[in-house]
This record gives sequence, C-alpha cells and structure tokens, in this order.
Amino acid sequence: MKSIYELKSEAYNLLSKDWGNAIGVTFILFCVSIAASLIPYAGDVIGIIIAGPLAFGTALFFLKVSKGEKGEVEDLFHAFKSKEAFSFSLIAYLFTLIIIIPVFVVCTILWVTLFVGDFENIASLINSGTANLIENGTTTPYAMDPSFLTEYSSPLFDSGIGTIIFSALIIIFIPITIVSLLLSQVYFILADQKTKSASEAIKMSWNVMKGKKMKLFLLQLSFIGWAILSVFTFFIGLLFLYPYMLTTYAKFYQNLYD
Repeated sequence: MKSIYELKSEAYNLLSKDWGNAIGVTFILFCVSIAASLIPYAGDVIGIIIAGPLAFGTALFFLKVSKGEKGEVEDLFHAFKSKEAFSFSLIAYLFTLIIIIPVFVVCTILWVTLFVGDFENIASLINSGTANLIENGTTTPYAMDPSFLTEYSSPLFDSGIGTIIFSALIIIFIPITIVSLLLSQVYFILADQKTKSASEAIKMSWNVMKGKKMKLFLLQLSFIGWAILSVFTFFIGLLFLYPYMLTTYAKFYQNLYD
C-alpha cells in the first residue's frame, strides 16, 4: 500500500493536467445536488433517488482521472442513461442507508440511555418537556432548561459536558465512521465494473477494507486543513479541494487491488 503522501502526489499530478474539467464537473455536481434539495416537498425524495446515480457518475469520472484517462462531463450522468446502472447505483445507496441508519439509531439510543438512565426516564423527560411547553406557551426547547434534564438524568449526566461529548464520540461517531469506511469503495467497485450487483459491491467493499480502514481514515483527515481554509474562501476552495480528494480516493481504491 502506497503512503498517503504518494497517493496525494499522484492525484495532484494527474489533476494538474486538466484541473478545469474536474472543477467543471464538481461545480455541476454541486449545482444539481443543491437544486434538487431546494425543490418544494419533493426535494428530499428526489435527493435520495439521484444520490446513488450521481455517486456512481462521480466515481466513474474520478476513476478515469486516476487512471490517466480523459474524464467527461457526461460520465457524471452515466447512470441516468443506463437503466441497469441507475438501478444498481440506487439500490446500493438504499442498502447503504439501511446499514448505516440502524447503526446510528442504536448507538444514539445507547448514548441517550447512558445519560438519561433508562427508557422510562426518557419518556418522563419528553412528557415533562411537552407539559412545560404547553404551560408556558413558548417554543423554547425544554432541553434548554437544565432542571428538566437533571431531574430525570443518570449520575453520569452530572459528570460534565466534556464527558458527554467524549462519550458521544465513542458511542456514536466511531461506529458510524467504521461502517462508513467499510462501505467507502462501493461506487468505485461498481464504476470499475467489478460487479453489477449492489449487494455484491457492498460485500466486496466490506471485505477489501478490512485492515485498511485506518489508512483511509488518516487519508481523509489529511484534507481537514484544506477544508478549513475553504471556509475562508466562501467555500469556493471546495471546487478545487473536492476533485483533489476524489482523485486521491480513486488512487486509494486502485491501490487496494494492485
């Protein structure tokens, strides 16, 4: 496995040959995603429907770039022109949600239960907050009133905000991150035509990422500095950063099978 520096250097050198095309595709991707989310009522549903196919097209484009090939704008919409590609990319996205959402829900319930005490206390907390809301005729969240929390919480709640945040990191963030890393190669696998089955792509990603999760996690962390700087450019910097990240991730994917 190549080092993080080598992967990023190779990605940068490949992108330097055609930054304009990569930035253009990224801009179109952002515009389509934002436009879909702004559609009244149907925006969320449309977002879910197009997320998988767009992820497939993005993987296809940057996989080509990572191989030194010419990526085209139409690659981004490849899945919309093929019923087969559209179906398995959509199914892959839905399967991913089916895996990640229950993990998040279970971990969140575990975390809340740890500090509130048990489900009976959670119900009491909600009922008390609702009663307070009705009685005072205010829309101020009852959770902002510490008395409601301390009355029903477990002793762990009194251990301080640092403990609460750290426990959330351990109980919620880490499991979600691990699962996300295990599923991170699904669209590259589909775009690379290693399989046309969404379930098989998930299995392949899960297996190939065993023992490689920390490597990818550290690779992702290496972009944090650039992401922070992008904020100070009113996010315009993301048009340069996103292609750099995706090309690097595509190189990482290739390296998994070298």
